[in-house]
Amino acid sequence: MIDVNELLEESANNTEESQKKLYTDYHMHLMSKQMADIFKVLNGSDQFNENPIEEFSAERILTLLDHGRLNRAFVLSGAYMLGMDGIEGPDEYNDVKKENNYLAIQCAKDPERLIGFFSVNPLKSYAIKEVDRCYDRLRLPGLKLHFTNSKVDLNNPEHLAKIQEIFSHAAKRGIPILLHFRRNSPEFGKKDVEILINEVIVKTPGLKLQIAHLGGWGGFDETTEEVISTFIEEYEKSKGMDKSSIIFDLSGVIVTQKEEIKGMLDITSEEQHKRIIDYIREWGIENIVFGSDWPYSSPADYISNSKRLLPLKEAEIEKILTNDICIRMFGSSEIRHPDLKQLLMSLKEGIDYNASLSVKLGE
Repeated sequence: MIDVNELLEESANNTEESQKKLYTDYHMHLMSKQMADIFKVLNGSDQFNENPIEEFSAERILTLLDHGRLNRAFVLSGAYMLGMDGIEGPDEYNDVKKENNYLAIQCAKDPERLIGFFSVNPLKSYAIKEVDRCYDRLRLPGLKLHFTNSKVDLNNPEHLAKIQEIFSHAAKRGIPILLHFRRNSPEFGKKDVEILINEVIVKTPGLKLQIAHLGGWGGFDETTEEVISTFIEEYEKSKGMDKSSIIFDLSGVIVTQKEEIKGMLDITSEEQHKRIIDYIREWGIENIVFGSDWPYSSPADYISNSKRLLPLKEAEIEKILTNDICIRMFGSSEIRHPDLKQLLMSLKEGIDYNASLSVKLGE
């Protein structure tokens, strides 16, 4: 005979467990109107994969999260782009401050749902100073680094020293790093991964690292596969790597006809999707998180593509969508966040995020 009380108790437990789950997009780009105007020029279009390039404010991101039925997101500053070669304005560091200030203001509008990662070009002389300013004054909890746009080459001793310095500084301060690792060179590959692991990760106690795009820059070509496979090989023979502190996100990995970029991002095949799953399972699904890479794709579309194209079990997809890495990344369920009132008061005497950037492109 069916025990009704047992069924009710099981149903209540399932409901409670469901309520505890937080569906998170761990990779979304947030940008001011001024930054969006620059991105349009860099992109050569006012759209990215049919998504209009415009101000990506808190309100815009929250609408996207609601449409995808997601609770929260890691939102990333594009300030690192203001330190790119050929982009720097005459007032470069103030431009960087403005864009990171913009991120803080937006995150302060809904700090429970928008977890901000400030950014900087790590090779710049002001990099450490800006890390401290964003963490202390803006109370932004995470750091985004982009090796492609910042032209970081770990084979260059000067670059390696800079990266060791900023990684060590972030780790000591308890600041997790979200890293776009792949650099724009045909020589990038296994050696770069080995340097990152053996000269940076292993030598940085307390490091919390999220690596974007499964180690690539989107899609799943031979180079991306070489990155993730080398991480697995190095983990198996290294005693200094803590897999639970090295998270990979899936942002931009799946490419459909809509996201295809000729000569750079090829449509991912059924065979590639199978290999992606093999690597995900080998690294551990608990160490893999979902990311849409908005505006590469909306969260709703990327969730749909992931479910449709990746041969994962339903429970595995659910695990990836609800993996909560925040305690691992930030050391607490209480994540520091900007205070809107304090920011608005303090920024009156600082760098106005609404002021025009000194960069002038396409004029």
